[in-house]
Amino acid sequence: MEINKIFNELLNNKNYTSYVMIETLIFNVLAKYCEDNNKEFIPNYRLKNTPHQKVFEFDAIAPEGINNLEGITVFEVKAYRNKNSLRNLKDTIYKLSTLINYSEQEIKNLVFIISLNLTEEEKRKFLNNLETEKELTIEIWDLNILQDIFKKYPGVVSETLENISQLVLNNQLLNSINNEPNNIGNHREKYISELRKYFFEDELVLFLGAGVSRDAKIPMWDNLVTDLLVSLLSNKLEEFNINLSESERDYIIQNLKVSNGNSPLLLARYIRQGLQEIFTDILTEILYKSCINESNLLTAITKLCKPVRNGIGVRGVVNYNFDDLLEYNFSEHDINHRAIFREGDIPSRDELGIYHVHGFLPREGGNYSNLAKSLLVFSEEGYHNLMLDPYDWSNLVQLNYLRENTCLFIGLSLTDPNLRRLLDIASRKQESDISKHYAILKRHLYHNIEDPLINIENIKKFDLVNQNLQEEYYKELGLNIIWVDDYDEIPGILDKIRQ
Repeated sequence: MEINKIFNELLNNKNYTSYVMIETLIFNVLAKYCEDNNKEFIPNYRLKNTPHQKVFEFDAIAPEGINNLEGITVFEVKAYRNKNSLRNLKDTIYKLSTLINYSEQEIKNLVFIISLNLTEEEKRKFLNNLETEKELTIEIWDLNILQDIFKKYPGVVSETLENISQLVLNNQLLNSINNEPNNIGNHREKYISELRKYFFEDELVLFLGAGVSRDAKIPMWDNLVTDLLVSLLSNKLEEFNINLSESERDYIIQNLKVSNGNSPLLLARYIRQGLQEIFTDILTEILYKSCINESNLLTAITKLCKPVRNGIGVRGVVNYNFDDLLEYNFSEHDINHRAIFREGDIPSRDELGIYHVHGFLPREGGNYSNLAKSLLVFSEEGYHNLMLDPYDWSNLVQLNYLRENTCLFIGLSLTDPNLRRLLDIASRKQESDISKHYAILKRHLYHNIEDPLINIENIKKFDLVNQNLQEEYYKELGLNIIWVDDYDEIPGILDKIRQ
């Protein structure tokens, strides 16, 4: 039984789940190993009694030690594909040793388990460069050490691999059930701190969706499609001197939605074909008819994008919206920028690029040259073109940022199939299991109900499980989720990143 072949086969999946599978396999074997030595082994251990009563997690703990390590021993697993990833290990050790210093528990040992083979000289050289505030024994267990343990338990390894998917799901559910609601706030502060670091390292890129323009009265997708459908019907029926009442219009609109499978993309295609050459003009008119230009969220985004002293802060903005609200606010706050909406456009060194990867419909089209060449992804055929052309400029811009930078997603539901495809590609190219991007999403809780037939505590557990499974799914795409209960919380989060 060669453990490196087992790990390589699991890592070939190249997503977050493959790392969880490796961790599950290691912990099943170590649990049996500790049991045979009359010692306890606890996976997914939560460390409490830290400053401000925050809760931190270790991958596992052996309260009575393991092998020659006596006393409380904590474990951290890192599934690396090559030794280049070891550069991240020093920072991880420092963070974990800091948490241990905060704890009131007498943790004596910290064991890092890695999916690589290291020479004794490499281990010694690495560990000699570490400094910790507290007396702490740190060991690195590589594949050589794991191989010696694994070969004692071939049955455990085989059984675990046969049921690995089910075991991973069971562990995720158990972790969710045992989770604590205040953990959400702890994760949020941790992620904001990480985003602040990337911001001041000039590594942050913003990905903005329809939710960013909502408070500025830009119509959301469904309302936009409905208004266009009304325009299409009015134009066509007037050609035959037929004037529909409001009730008759509503009736036809609802039935058209049903007959087209309730698909906004299919409806949009139908509308675009019907309106033909006047489509863009009508869409622009509807887009801005109630626009108020500013909102708390747009102001917070604008402040975040203002260059910092001796740096730039935000490196670029990928905007999925057609509107020019961001350009308006940037101009009002003297932020040098350039709207990018076609292949070949490049911002200068002094300009912040706003990449309209689904198309651009500014109010004053005459201020922009070659606007007709903008790719307008408004309907089914537009998405098909993006999905079928991996070398389209908009795909390359997004993929480059996803691979090279840290991205923060705001106002996006993350349901766009092309975006998820690009996230998946970028995630598979990573060397480690670290999720490097962040998304702000609104939580949908189901326990806010009063019904004598429903046990609210059970629904609360469901909410935790549901949320945890969503987080695990997004981790496969390289995303950390910052949950909010109300969209009004987002400006405050953005302000903290710049502080």
